[in-house]
Amino acid sequence: MTTTIPLPTSKAESLRVSLKRILVTTDFSDVSRQTFPLATEFARQFGAALTLVYVFPTALPAELSHIGIVFEQQRLAGEARERLARLRELELPASLPVETIVLEGGPASEIARFAKDADAGLIITATHGHTGLNRLWLGSTAERLVRHAPCPVLVIRERLVPVRFPGEGACRFQRILVPTDFSDAGKQAARYAAAFAQLCAGEITLVHVIEPPPYPEVGYAHIPSKEAGLKRAASEKLEAQCKEFARAGVKSSSALRTGNAFHEIAEHAREQSTDLIVIATHGRGVIARALLGSTAERVVRHAPCPVLVVRERECEFLAA
Repeated sequence: MTTTIPLPTSKAESLRVSLKRILVTTDFSDVSRQTFPLATEFARQFGAALTLVYVFPTALPAELSHIGIVFEQQRLAGEARERLARLRELELPASLPVETIVLEGGPASEIARFAKDADAGLIITATHGHTGLNRLWLGSTAERLVRHAPCPVLVIRERLVPVRFPGEGACRFQRILVPTDFSDAGKQAARYAAAFAQLCAGEITLVHVIEPPPYPEVGYAHIPSKEAGLKRAASEKLEAQCKEFARAGVKSSSALRTGNAFHEIAEHAREQSTDLIVIATHGRGVIARALLGSTAERVVRHAPCPVLVVRERECEFLAA
């Protein structure tokens, strides 16, 4: 049975994502500043309020928390609030409603907790793009947010040339890539992608990656015939989904690739000069995530463009 996406059934109908509050994270680095043009554009496009968040790290063990050190922590937190206010004044338009918040603790956990309490519809964050040990220490906050945030997370990679969107230009997401495994979570990602494509007059490319088995099930001779069957079934599902997009007035195409999922997704994005990847994460437990749910995090790590990660949850859409 072919799985389809419940999109609008006519061009007269459209979807728009309901984003009332957008959280924008910063660590005062040049990398995090690169999120501000997109945050500004999103706030204008969706009529959302922005909350600029900085997390002040707690670095004191309990046995050292005597009165002098506590005062020093308070002084540093006060300086952080002042820096955040200056950053808001310099980097974000005065016409936008922007709240500034300083939190204290672990960045990913505190941002996720605040997002839940504030009923945020989107978190925009940056990743430094480090690998190895540097990624472990510097670049893991975005991946942890992807794993634990209660709402979609838009991750912006570090760029050599900062992104600047002058004025109130149109949405820049013209080429949208949607990896799909035909699961319910993948359908949620497709709905988000359709909403953005309608908003931006963009085009969606659905991509499905067939990963070869880690070991042959019934000898090597069995692999080609099984792969051919998988390709036929996937092609039918991709075609059905493209027809659903067409009924919603969204241009789309599809692609089948074979190999490691995150690598093929990133390579396809590079080849097609993709503006945005919209991908789902299943939100499973630790062991299951390690086996099944890590593709989104790896795409975030290696993608050449912004990545919107949608959790497997009910998304809020409004019929326009």
